[in-house]
Amino acid sequence: MRIFPLHILLLAAPFASANEALDVLEGKIDANSVILPPREVPEGEEAEDGEGSDGNVENIIYLPPEWAPSPLDGLWSRSILYDNAANPWVQQFAVTGQYDVIASSGKAETELSGNTDLDGTRTRRARLGARILAFNNTEIEAMGEFAGDTQYRGVERLKAYTQVSQTTGVTYGKFSPNYGTESRVEPSLSPYPYRGTLTNMLAPAAALGASIHHAGKKLDYDLGWFSSDYDPEFGSMGGDGMLNVSVSGSFVEKTGESLARTKWHADYLHNFDAGRSNPQGYDIAGQRSANGNQLIVQNPAYRHLFSIGLKTESDNSSFTGDFQLAKGDTTVWGLSLGATHWLVPGTLNLVGRYQYAGTDDARGIVAAPGNSGELRYDASPFFTGDEYHSFYLGTNLHLYKDSLLLRNGVEYMILNDEVGNSFNTEAVTWQTGAQISF
Repeated sequence: MRIFPLHILLLAAPFASANEALDVLEGKIDANSVILPPREVPEGEEAEDGEGSDGNVENIIYLPPEWAPSPLDGLWSRSILYDNAANPWVQQFAVTGQYDVIASSGKAETELSGNTDLDGTRTRRARLGARILAFNNTEIEAMGEFAGDTQYRGVERLKAYTQVSQTTGVTYGKFSPNYGTESRVEPSLSPYPYRGTLTNMLAPAAALGASIHHAGKKLDYDLGWFSSDYDPEFGSMGGDGMLNVSVSGSFVEKTGESLARTKWHADYLHNFDAGRSNPQGYDIAGQRSANGNQLIVQNPAYRHLFSIGLKTESDNSSFTGDFQLAKGDTTVWGLSLGATHWLVPGTLNLVGRYQYAGTDDARGIVAAPGNSGELRYDASPFFTGDEYHSFYLGTNLHLYKDSLLLRNGVEYMILNDEVGNSFNTEAVTWQTGAQISF
C-alpha cells in the first residue's frame, strides 16, 4: 500500500528546492512534478490567481504518493552501481532496463474478406541502458532496444541534459521530440500495454537533435531541431530536419486535505522533409492490410503536426486527454481519453482508455490490434480504414511499485473503411502480460 503524506508536503515546502533537485537527479521523482513553495501574501494584499486560497493554489508542492517499504527495495537499489554526491565529476551511475512480454487472444472480423486470427505471444520491449549524473548539472541517458524487428532494434536513446542556469537547460543527442501526452511517458511507467494508435502513427521516433528548455514563471517553453531521417542506430542530421515548438504548464488544486496536479501542453512539429523521409520510424510501404489485402503505396508523409493535451493526477486517480492533428499528403485527426483508479492503493489499478481517429482519405488510418501494438515493431497483421474507435478496460497488479506488474485487459476496436473499399473491421482481443523494469 502506498503512503500519502500530504501534511508532510506542506511542512517541507521551505526545503523543497534543494531536496527535490537531488531527488530529480536521482530519478526518484519526475522533474515536472516539482512546484516551488507558496509565496506568502502580505497582510492587506490580495492573493493573485488563487494564491493562499482553497481553490487553485499556485506554487504548492505536489509529489506523487510514496510507495510503502518493501522487502524488494534492497534488490532494486542494486541498479545504482555508484552514488557519491561529493564527487565533482560523477555523482551517480545506474543501470536501467525494461522487459515486457504480452500475449493476446482474439480475432478481427472484416466485412467481405472474413476473419483474422489475433492470437499470439511476443516480447514487446527488451531495453537495457544506463544513467549517469555528472558535473552536478548534467544527466546522461543511454538505452538500447532489443525487441521488435530489425528496423527498430538499435539505439533507442543516447542523450544528455545540461542545466545551464536556474531556469534554462539544453537536451542534445538522440531523443524524442516533445509531441503528445503519451510520448512524454516513459514506456515502463505507462498504465497501458502499448501506446495509442494515433500516437503510433504520428509521433516521431527518437532522432538526433537538440532542444532548449526554459522554465518561466507561469509557462515552460521548448524549442528544438531534429533530424527528419529515422535511423535505428545513432543516425545523423540527415534530411531537411524538423522544427519542434512546445509550451507547457501546470497547476495544483486543493480540495480539503487532498491535492491534484494538472499538467498541460501544446506542441507543434514541422517536418521540412515531408515525403522524402520517415521520421515516424515505421515502414509499411509495399505491404498489404489484413482487411481486404489493400496495398499501402507509401508511408504517410506529415508536414504539420499539432497536439494539445493534459494529465491530471491525485492520490488515487488520474485522467489524461490528448487531441492530435496531422496534415501532409493525408490529413488525420483524433483524440485519446484515459483514466486510472487504484482499487487497492499501491497494488491493484483499474485502467481504461477510449481512442478515436478520423480522416477523409482512404486507408489514412493504420491500426494494429492485439500484441502487435506499435507500428515500429513487427506490426503484422495491421488494418486500414478512415474511422477508428477503440475501448480498452483492464487491471494492473503491481507486485513491486511500477517496476514489477501483471497486466490483464480487453480491447474492442472498430475500424470503418467507408472511403475505401468497405472492408469494415471489428476486433476483440484479450491481452495479458508481465513487465519488469529498473
